[in-house]
This record gives sequence, structure tokens and C-alpha cells, in this order.
Amino acid sequence: MRITFEKDVLETAVNDSLCAVSDKNTYQTLECIRFRCQNGDESCSLTTYDLNKGFMADVPCQIEEGGNYLINAAKLNRIIKFLPDRTVTLDINEKNIVKVISGRSKFELHALDGETFPNTPELDGEKGFTVSSEILKNMIGQVFFAIAVTDQRPVLCGAYFTVTDDTLKIVSCDGNRLAVREIKCELGNKNKDASDLNLSFIVPGKTLSQLTRLISDGEDEISVILARKHVIFRLSDKVFFSRLIDGEYIDYNRVIPKDCTIFAEVDRLAYISSLERASLVTEDKSLGQVKSHVKFDFEGDVLKVSSESLSGSVYDEVAMTKEGADLTIGFNCRYFLDALKSADSEKIKISMKTPLMSVVITSADTEKKENKSDYLYMVCPVRMN
Repeated sequence: MRITFEKDVLETAVNDSLCAVSDKNTYQTLECIRFRCQNGDESCSLTTYDLNKGFMADVPCQIEEGGNYLINAAKLNRIIKFLPDRTVTLDINEKNIVKVISGRSKFELHALDGETFPNTPELDGEKGFTVSSEILKNMIGQVFFAIAVTDQRPVLCGAYFTVTDDTLKIVSCDGNRLAVREIKCELGNKNKDASDLNLSFIVPGKTLSQLTRLISDGEDEISVILARKHVIFRLSDKVFFSRLIDGEYIDYNRVIPKDCTIFAEVDRLAYISSLERASLVTEDKSLGQVKSHVKFDFEGDVLKVSSESLSGSVYDEVAMTKEGADLTIGFNCRYFLDALKSADSEKIKISMKTPLMSVVITSADTEKKENKSDYLYMVCPVRMN
């Protein structure tokens, strides 16, 4: 096998392919990129697959001799970054020795037979839709913080998608926080039977993290196709696929408080600045100290933010408008900050009832709701001594 790539093109493709390279060192083949092409082709197919998610891309190149080989992804990625010339040639001989040549520089690596690579799933499905890449990337970013990393309920380790003809909603919950992001937008129907869009599925958090990295600023649309056990994301020049999380998502609507009696409107950026200052105390890790909570006193037209720890204390005030009784309530500072940073309105509305009931954060901007875009965050309080 002997193929020559433009360095920048190959570097981008190899770096993208790392999204589906196994880091568990279980099988040597899962740490590799498969390079496969035939004589006469104008591009080489690059594939990585860790048995849960996979990546494919056709990369333009000049092919002198085709082949099917596996090359360690991490090693090749490090080498390409420091090569001096504008072109990179991969030359693999009958002993499976890879020569990576660029200008006067040459590296040698060991390759594996491409036939030992695991079979990838069938990348086709009966149901699907297209959506603006910018919308999808932003929505994932606004709910990602509430996806559980580890949980006895596997469904909470992913985000729950529901899709209808003109509405996309994504939900995440880690037991302490709930994030709901919904938008009415133009969705292209990819159902093969031409039926109306009515889809629901759960995508692992790790998959979504890698997907947002793959979406470039120039992407226009993404096709999302559902197979029996997998979801396939087709971008302009690459394909990313992943196993879905099997199971029924929690009834999140049931846990959202509906009978709140206290409502406060606050400038979001001012609130974030106040909590960033409070986090200097609440997250002080000196002397192995456990993180302390932050206390909110909703009194009159002033929101008082305070916290105490072994290393010191903090007090701050933020202007607000309030309806209902005064209330003192405590939260994990980081949990509340994550919700505020993920919101995208100038003013937020906080709905509350008691110090032990979760609060609901929504937009206070009427213009945002008129644009058919909305969010809801719920954060559980902590018991204060």
C-alpha cells in the first residue's frame, strides 16, 4: 500500500477519528485507524470503532497502490503534527511495516492486517431527520451539564431526544439537576415511508461530547438516522455513529414543581458574576475540606448571596424583582452556576416554594419565547444547618 495525502487534510481526518478510538487497551485493533482503498480510487476510507461508537471519513489522496491496513491512531496523530512538509506518504510493505514520509523525515511503525478490524454495524435506518448543525450543537451544549456520568439508571447517562415535525426537544437529568431545551425549527423529514416525524431516543453523553467536537463552524445541516440499536450522524464529509441507550426515560414532567408561589427575576450575567465570586469560598479545597453550599436570601428587591467555609466567607448582593414571600434556600454553587451559564437569555425567572423544594429556572425574556425557543432548568436544594 502506498498513498499520499495533503498534510492538513490528513491531520484533520486523523484527529477527528480519535473520537471513536478505544482508550481501554482491551484489543489492539480498537486502538487503530483502518486505512482502506483500491487502485483507481480518489480517496481513502478511514474508520475507527470502539464497539460502542464509530467514525468514518473518505479522505482525498493519491493512490499508487491500494490496501487494507490498521495503524495505531494515537501514534500516527502525534507524528503527523510534527511533520515538516505539506504532503504525507504512507508506504506499507509486505511485512506490515509502515513508513510515514514527509520531506526528509521518515518514521516507521508496525501495521496490522485490516481484515482483523471488527465489523461495523449497518449504517442505515428507516427513520430520521435533518437539522441545522448550529441549532443541534447549541442545544446539546445547553443540556450537557446535567447528563449523569455514572448512575445506577443507565438512561440518565444520556440525553433524551424527542422529535416531531417542527419541534426538537432534548432533556438531561443527573438526579440533582434537570435540563430541558426545546425549539421549534425546520426539520427535514428523512423517514423512508414518508410518515410524520415522531421519534424518541437516548444518546450516550460521551457520544454527544464527541459529536459537538466534530461539528465544524462551516457545517450547514446534519442528518440524524435511527437504526435498530444505533444512531447515525451524517455530516458533510464524515459519518459518526453510536449505540443508543436502551430503556425508557424517566417521567421528568412529573418532578417539575407546578405549584410555586415565589417568583424572582434576576439579570443572568450579574447573577453568574456573584456566584463565581462565591465559588472562591465554596470550592476551596485546602486542608481536604468538603465543598460548602451557597445560601440565597430572597428578601424584598435584593438577592443576598453568602457562604462560609473553613477558609473564610463571602457576601454579595444582586438586584431583583420578586413576587411572594421572602425565602432562604441553599444550593451546591457549581450546580446552580452550570444552569445559569447554559441559559441564553438576559433575564431569568426563578420559581420557588419552600427551602426543600427544587427551584425552576426559565427565561424571563418575552422576545425569546416569541422566537419559539425555550429552556427549563431545575436544581435541587441542599439542607442547611
